[in-house]
Amino acid sequence: MAGIGPVEPEPPSGDPHTPAHTDTLWAGSPNSLRPHERWRALPPRLRRTLQALLAAAAITGAYAYTALTTTPAAPAPTPWPSQVTFLHYAGTGPPDPRQPRAATFRFTVSVRGTHPVTIRQARAGLPGLITHVTPALPLTVKSGTPEPLTVRISVHECAALPPGFTLPHLDLVLRNRQAQQQHSYLFGGAYPRDLAAYLHDTCGPHRGHSEPPRGPRTDLTRK
Repeated sequence: MAGIGPVEPEPPSGDPHTPAHTDTLWAGSPNSLRPHERWRALPPRLRRTLQALLAAAAITGAYAYTALTTTPAAPAPTPWPSQVTFLHYAGTGPPDPRQPRAATFRFTVSVRGTHPVTIRQARAGLPGLITHVTPALPLTVKSGTPEPLTVRISVHECAALPPGFTLPHLDLVLRNRQAQQQHSYLFGGAYPRDLAAYLHDTCGPHRGHSEPPRGPRTDLTRK
């Protein structure tokens, strides 16, 4: 009885010892080398090129990691408006014919910093006085651009005035990106003398300075 056994691959002609699977890796073939042996087997020029590419990739990765992990510096906080707003007394102004009993005082407002400041309100700081400001408020003052501010003061009630004062002040309501605050600007020198002279003429010698200060000007405003 005839039968068919398992089919065996036929070795190539001429070499009976050649294995059936030609894709088998034998020891000593180029594909079986270790990584460092493969590296040494490369041409020197190719190895230098690969080293340069690897170094460039490492530097690029380091910069990318630093950019992603470095926390940006927080911006400097905006200062309070009173810290950057300066008020300078510039003397008296001509009387207003519409208000003959009022006195005119001239000031200059300047702002230092990057953000503008808005003056929302101005008052003489003493009871019994009425204040009118030109230009009309609110007034926005930009950094590096001083603005004139004319304050016209009139007496509403002489009895409400204190019997004497040494440091009259102006109360300004200031606003910037940080906050809104009321700040009192104190003055010495010319402004107290000019205000005392006006109050003396309007309400009598018992109001204001009993003896105006003498000597050099000691202006306490921010400059």
